Amino acid sequence: MTSLVPYAFDLLDSRSGYPAGIRDPRWQQAVFAAGGDPERVADAAARAITDLCRELRAAGHTAGTGEAAETLRLACDLARLRGLPAPGRGELLEAVTTVLGQGEPLGRGRALARALETVLVGAERGRVTAAAPRSGLGPAVEAELAELRLPCPGEPAPKELRLDPLRSTLDGRREVALRRLLVCGAGYGEPVEVSGTGDGSALSTRWRVAWTPAVPARLDLAGVRGVTPAQAAAGTLRETYRRESADGGPTCRLILDNLRDAARCDLPELVADRLAEAAVTLPATATLAELLDALDLLEALRREHLPGTTPEAREEAAELAASLLEAAVRALPGLAGGDRPEDAAALVALAARAGEERLGLRMAETLATLARTASPLVQGAALAARVLLDLDDAATLGVRAAGWVDTATGPQGRRRLGMLLTGVLTAAGPLLRSAPAALGPLMDRVDGLSDTEFLDRLPALRGGFDTLTPADRGRLLETVSERLGDRPDLTLSAPPALLGLWAAADAAGLAAVRALGLPVPDGDGGAEPPAEDAPAPVPGTRAGGHRLAPADRWRLLLGREAERLPAGARPYARALDELYGAGRGEGADGFGTGEGAGTDGSFPTAREWAEELESLFGAEVREEVLGSAAEAGRTDVLAELDPDSVRPSVELLTSVLSLAGGMPEQRLAKLRPLVRRLVAELTRELATRLRPAMTGLATPRPTHRPGGRLDLPRTLRANLPHTRRLDDGRLVIVPERPVFGARTRREADWRLILVVDVSGSMEASVVWSALTASVLAGVPTLSTHFLAFSTQVIDLTERVADPLSLLLEVRVGGGTHIAAGLARARALVTVPSRTLVVVVSDFEEGGPVGGLLGEVRALAGSGVHLLGCAALDDEGVPRYSLPIAQQLVAAGMPVAALSPLALAHWVGDRLRGGYR
Repeated sequence: MTSLVPYAFDLLDSRSGYPAGIRDPRWQQAVFAAGGDPERVADAAARAITDLCRELRAAGHTAGTGEAAETLRLACDLARLRGLPAPGRGELLEAVTTVLGQGEPLGRGRALARALETVLVGAERGRVTAAAPRSGLGPAVEAELAELRLPCPGEPAPKELRLDPLRSTLDGRREVALRRLLVCGAGYGEPVEVSGTGDGSALSTRWRVAWTPAVPARLDLAGVRGVTPAQAAAGTLRETYRRESADGGPTCRLILDNLRDAARCDLPELVADRLAEAAVTLPATATLAELLDALDLLEALRREHLPGTTPEAREEAAELAASLLEAAVRALPGLAGGDRPEDAAALVALAARAGEERLGLRMAETLATLARTASPLVQGAALAARVLLDLDDAATLGVRAAGWVDTATGPQGRRRLGMLLTGVLTAAGPLLRSAPAALGPLMDRVDGLSDTEFLDRLPALRGGFDTLTPADRGRLLETVSERLGDRPDLTLSAPPALLGLWAAADAAGLAAVRALGLPVPDGDGGAEPPAEDAPAPVPGTRAGGHRLAPADRWRLLLGREAERLPAGARPYARALDELYGAGRGEGADGFGTGEGAGTDGSFPTAREWAEELESLFGAEVREEVLGSAAEAGRTDVLAELDPDSVRPSVELLTSVLSLAGGMPEQRLAKLRPLVRRLVAELTRELATRLRPAMTGLATPRPTHRPGGRLDLPRTLRANLPHTRRLDDGRLVIVPERPVFGARTRREADWRLILVVDVSGSMEASVVWSALTASVLAGVPTLSTHFLAFSTQVIDLTERVADPLSLLLEVRVGGGTHIAAGLARARALVTVPSRTLVVVVSDFEEGGPVGGLLGEVRALAGSGVHLLGCAALDDEGVPRYSLPIAQQLVAAGMPVAALSPLALAHWVGDRLRGGYR
């Protein structure tokens, strides 16, 4: 009984009491162990006080029976004053420290602390007997696990399960139980990722489950939120939702995650609550990615793929899905500047949903706009989506693709070609195989190119088609080979005896043709091919010819069947395989593709690969391939880029900076000359364009009052009417009204605060923002501040004059919290009417939108000049969240996609307006 006293007092405190505290299973267990009677708990308190007095006497302090009785009386009086049936731990400690401690923090106080540790904590360990009554979450979970034949205290051995909850009732119950324990943090089951077939989602699940000693301890902690798994899971989800949405309201991601967990845990009431909140929040503030995720989740609820649904919830989910689909179509223009394959896949998925829901007219108009004005990748995806929705025919897409090949004559054109093909093939990969009208013009254009023209475009073509999986590229090559009439590789299937007969017949036929003096064509209908060991000519050293057969060209650009290429073409395939490898997805391991791995060794060093690229493709294409390798994460190729001969571009600088962040200082030192050259050239080009927009800002005002330096040009123009001719014929201007330049103050009259989003999708805009800030920092009447933010804010103003140092300091990646960046900017405002705050972001706010809108309203209300840049680059095609941008405009922040020159004009107009 004595060993249970600390546990009883720990749980019976002044906040719960009895019988209200009976709802706490731990308190209930302790009271049952003490006999179930509060009077016996009070008796335990008396024995604890007696033990304390004994410990104090052993330490040499006086503590008699009278003091013990007074301590017990005070503890009981405190309990009665607080409406408790028996003194809890709080009352006991107050009484002990008042009576036995006698107000001495040292000496007797220390002895009392040691005695309290001995009595209330003790040194013994044990566990409650199995015969003691139990209640709460732990016993309920153990009973449910035993019923579902899952690991439990009786059978704790770990298991790995594959569940099919939509087909098996038992698996459905197991899935719900495991999801509830996962939400409660019991540490019982761990889900294993399962991939679906094709683009579909997996309906089965895999789990690793085990009953460990940590599980009952964690169940005791989760038991404060409910005595059944359903109650504990619901309580945990509600508490998480309430805690994370305390500041500014819930985010869209929080609502979706909570809704998904509630549905998986079979909690219909919580599902109904989250659906109601989703109907209010998602249409107005969700990003396109969140809207697509919500549509998938609502579809699963409507089809009863998740257990926590009712007929009313399914009907509400269907209505909400229709509303969110319209919101997603309205937000689609914000995808115009996308440069990731995921953006193309999202566009096609949304187009398919809109077609099913009869939103084709609005979708057709949006796709037409994107096909004209979006980034190359999104343009290609939009064109493919129009073909899939029967808005355009496949021949139109084929003609457009052939035109892309024609215009790929320079670095920008080749990069555009690769991105366009990536968008088309990401959106509709099988389209080229299933639609001959789409493949025909592209085949004709590839076949019609000279060898030099084809090899110049080969890296871009290979990069575009590398979007397809290796198996898809192999199937496309089969389709192309059939249309070209390419000879099949009979050596893979014909027996040797039959091959011998075929070879003899071919030799006899060839001899007969030659005896007649007739020309001997090759397998592709052209002239007799060169010898197998004759190397292909290097670009730039030959006239435009057609020595590469059409089928070999497609083997090169698809990266398949390299063993069937002539010897002169194999170095090209090998050089590009060094960049693109075997590919990703189906067939990446070479299994089932009918293709050997080859015997050629890989390039041992980046230097040898770079030299091979230059000898095959030329210096210009070599830089493009090495730049693509840098974007893919290869840091060894950066040392092969010559700082003096490399072509400066924001794309290359972005790639170099993204890799420089993870380099040791020794390798970074070798990279600095390249970065310094790129930054210097780009800054010089940008400054040349921006300075005219900023002229006149620091010009002294003209005045007729003496005191400043004489303004000779203005004086001459103002006194031209006072011209006199001298006797010798010379003209003299008499300055009756001289014009002087007024002295100007050198301190900064205006403050520009650039608040730059450095999350993962803002690489190019971050580079342009840093370069623009460095140029604007040279304006005498302008004080420029640079704030970089993701989920945290960093003030890099001290480095703004050195763009190289600034770019090396910025680390791109992470989430987005625009409100935090604006809050820091608001702290820098001293004179609102002479402060410019420019936010460069995609506006996909990771925090509550309410906090962001509040910061914007506070800045706009104070008189600060606000501007939101959805993109800051030379193309001006943004990728941003359109719903949030519209709310920012309504709150007082204009939003636009600007080039650095347009931003400089905006700043110059504001500064000039302030001087009028």
